[in-house]
Amino acid sequence: MIKETIKERRWFRLDNAAKIYPVIQSAKNSGIYRMSVFLDETIDPSRLRDAVMDCRDRFPAFFVRLHLGLFWYYTDTNDKEPLVVNESPFACRSIMTHKNNGFMFTFFYYENKISLEMFHSLSDGGGAFEFLKLVLYRYLEHSGHTQINDGNVFSLLDFPSLQELEDSYNVYYTQPSHLKDPFPVAYRISGKHFLRDGISITSGRIPTHELYAFAKSKNASISQIIVANWIQAIIRQGDARALRKHPITISVPVNLRKYFSSYSIRNFSLYFNVTYHVQSQEDDFDLILDRVKRDFSEQLTKDKLQERLNKNVSFERNFLVRICPLFLKKLMFKIGYALIGHKPITSSVTNFGNVALPETMRSHIEAFEFNLASGTKPGIAVVSYENVTAIVISSCFKNSGLEQTFFQFFGKENLSVRIHTNNWE
Repeated sequence: MIKETIKERRWFRLDNAAKIYPVIQSAKNSGIYRMSVFLDETIDPSRLRDAVMDCRDRFPAFFVRLHLGLFWYYTDTNDKEPLVVNESPFACRSIMTHKNNGFMFTFFYYENKISLEMFHSLSDGGGAFEFLKLVLYRYLEHSGHTQINDGNVFSLLDFPSLQELEDSYNVYYTQPSHLKDPFPVAYRISGKHFLRDGISITSGRIPTHELYAFAKSKNASISQIIVANWIQAIIRQGDARALRKHPITISVPVNLRKYFSSYSIRNFSLYFNVTYHVQSQEDDFDLILDRVKRDFSEQLTKDKLQERLNKNVSFERNFLVRICPLFLKKLMFKIGYALIGHKPITSSVTNFGNVALPETMRSHIEAFEFNLASGTKPGIAVVSYENVTAIVISSCFKNSGLEQTFFQFFGKENLSVRIHTNNWE
């Protein structure tokens, strides 16, 4: 397929998913996620800075500033230099753009680790990861390691295509939707928060072939196994009375690029919910897994995703919503989010899948880890690379019982698990 290309584009409307994040952003809901990569050498910040700057023209939708418009936010080109700084102990905090040269992403380094933190208004994990991979590719070249691009990394020689910069939600919107989601109040994980804004990050690394073999023995996918185990851990560590009243609802993001012919590096993901009504705190894993598999089977179809996409875009295209000034939209969205936003969801589990890199990069990269912000709800991010699946739990709570229960299950099933944590205090 020949892609139409564009050499310069100075401003961008926010895509359908991006529009909500600047409105609801707060200290407890940063809208930030982190992608980290571990190399086989100590990071040189000047080379990393050069590598980031090399990608400016290739990713024009990321090198932007956010502005207030009359009806919606929008972005335009930011001519300043993005920050490359030493990693702080505070992960996924809100980006204060006035202290970040106006950018909505930041690169961090620590020993042999490079991390990209990005505000969700720029892109979802699929788009951000393409950015990170090209930065890594250029960093290795600046470090004297000859690279051969096999197509698994964007090329600096290509101009960004119009398809890469499109709002794919609007492109693949088909018709107005009257889909109605029930909003039952989900079980809420509770505990004593850290005194400051830090979050605990607990990472478990499991050989992918062992995890895959276990999933196959249960006739399930790796994502289904992780969601079911997370539900089981929540039940084991949860409050029995509250669990009888409220279902456990896990939000599972979906990369829509796999279902639609989209090349967009901006947001193009949706979510579906897995809901489990607890019968007893002794509900076994297989019982939970059966319910998880049923929800995956019913919800994870192109038709269902199309319905949800249509619903989201229909709301944006509603005449009253379109003509409402931004200051009123902000007020209404903030009130709506405060009343409803967190209540239907217990937690989230996102699986980025397997990382594919050129052979020349793989010999210098040891591991990947992704993690989510955790303002009020613990969450899980998963990624597989070179036969290692990294499962990272981010939590705002001091108590680590959930994390321990979750990973102990894999140990009891004779999977090899290596745990490390930031021991945040």
